[in-house]
Amino acid sequence: MICLLIFILPITNVSAQNYEFKVTRYEVEAYIESDGTLTLKYLMDFKNSPSGKPIDFVDLGLPYAEYQVKNISAQINEIPITHIQNSEYVHGVELGLKNNAIPSGATGVVTANVYGITKFLTPYDGEDKENFANFQFTPSYFDSSFDRSNNTQYRMTIILPPGVGTDQGVYYKPGKFPQTQEVEASTTTDGRVYYSWYSDEADTHTSYLFGAAFPASTVPSNAIGVTFNSGNNQGSSSSFWSEILSCTPCLFGLIPLAIFIAAVIKNAKNAKDHEKRKMEYLPPKISIEGHGIKRGLTAVEAGILMEQPIDRILTMILFGVIKKDAVMVAQKEPLEILVKDPMPADLHEYEKSFILAFKSKDKEARRRALRSTIIDLVKVVTDKMKGFSVPETVAYYKDIVARAWSSVEGSATPEVKMATYEKALEWTMLDKEYGPRTERTFSGGPVILPRWWGRYDPVYRSGGGVLSSPKPSSSPSTTTSRPLSIPGADFAASMVNNASAMTASLIGNVGVFTGSVTSRTNPIPAQPRSGGGFRGGGGGGSSCACACACAGCACACAGGGR
Repeated sequence: MICLLIFILPITNVSAQNYEFKVTRYEVEAYIESDGTLTLKYLMDFKNSPSGKPIDFVDLGLPYAEYQVKNISAQINEIPITHIQNSEYVHGVELGLKNNAIPSGATGVVTANVYGITKFLTPYDGEDKENFANFQFTPSYFDSSFDRSNNTQYRMTIILPPGVGTDQGVYYKPGKFPQTQEVEASTTTDGRVYYSWYSDEADTHTSYLFGAAFPASTVPSNAIGVTFNSGNNQGSSSSFWSEILSCTPCLFGLIPLAIFIAAVIKNAKNAKDHEKRKMEYLPPKISIEGHGIKRGLTAVEAGILMEQPIDRILTMILFGVIKKDAVMVAQKEPLEILVKDPMPADLHEYEKSFILAFKSKDKEARRRALRSTIIDLVKVVTDKMKGFSVPETVAYYKDIVARAWSSVEGSATPEVKMATYEKALEWTMLDKEYGPRTERTFSGGPVILPRWWGRYDPVYRSGGGVLSSPKPSSSPSTTTSRPLSIPGADFAASMVNNASAMTASLIGNVGVFTGSVTSRTNPIPAQPRSGGGFRGGGGGGSSCACACACAGCACACAGGGR
């Protein structure tokens, strides 16, 4: 038998209906401590309505984790609040202001500190990182029947444990949060990494979801729990049924087996969508409607705008620096390059960054540097697209790609074909049929090699002589001992397969590498499937343990109140 989860709607107490206030400033800080506990600090600036009754209680919703009331302190206008008890209306506590209630038409500042919260961390479930801990949190919010907030100066800050490196933490895109500033990612005065989100268009009656992940080694292993895997099919069946059974007090009724099967199918689809979403590395703000075409992008930048696979982007950059005589391939797999000194002056910043990544001989350090190259490139393209139409611009560059291939395919002689291909190489790589089209175009007979082939193919170079580009046979150079043409099929295979293999040797699993970029440029939002607690004003609400949309996410849901 399958149980149906039914949420009971809150019953509002008539006597509490004349609460009416705004929260003009709302600041929340969540400190993940080295011992694996959570410290929460709230600052709430209330403005009571002239027609509202005095604010005598404030309900503070807390995470569905473990905490003790004795570890909570609060103040109203810097006066200690002595009445701190479990709330009758939300999962959390009530702060009784007593004689210090905020009168009608007056203002008051309430602060609260909650120490020693445990069992709020879960394992990170993404494939892009191993041995990471996951934290997600919804700050307390109020019932919209009483809260008239709008344009609240709202700031949420997550401070990671000591020991997390500046390039180790990741943050998630806030759920539903009307962010008006870029996330602030920096360090505290004592060196702790933090992420801070701000908006002056938020309110305090909407539940917003924030989150971050960090190396699990920075907290005790027993601080990280396990939750039901609702995002993919990797969770165990025991965790599924334990989640169902944990909700027994608020489960009743029956549902057909078909609904259960549909839920399983939906979970499988969600897993597939989750994987697809990890490949979408462009930030959503780039899709804000603009007007006109942004001309002047390089082929690589256009590839970013089209969200081409990142391994394709890196291959394009590799060919670009080879063509500019900035580097020479010393070894194909794993890829090693020799850098020309001095480097050419016409390199783009992303080309310089790509080359500098090879300074490190450590594989992981090199991958981190390449990831930074792509992240910076995404930011540059995002900035360049401000005010322009993405659909119009993408269509414009797709037309350039189509015309580039038409020019190559329509060339009258092999010499003209190769000269055209050399010039348009990076643009041709943006065609979704680049591989098959390259094979069809060049497999018909011998191909005259491009001028930079010697810098690309160390096997070709090993034929003897200098390490420069091959020159025509009429030129006095030792490169004349090498062939100036090869079978077209070999050329196509090298351009498509060998180049891809070289890039793969750099970044490893493409999905994992792309996911690590997406986690910085377009973090995957994790939305809860159900809201936080209810504020009944004398009645009550009922909900089960928070169910989150990602596998293993921390169910840190906090309900609203008075």
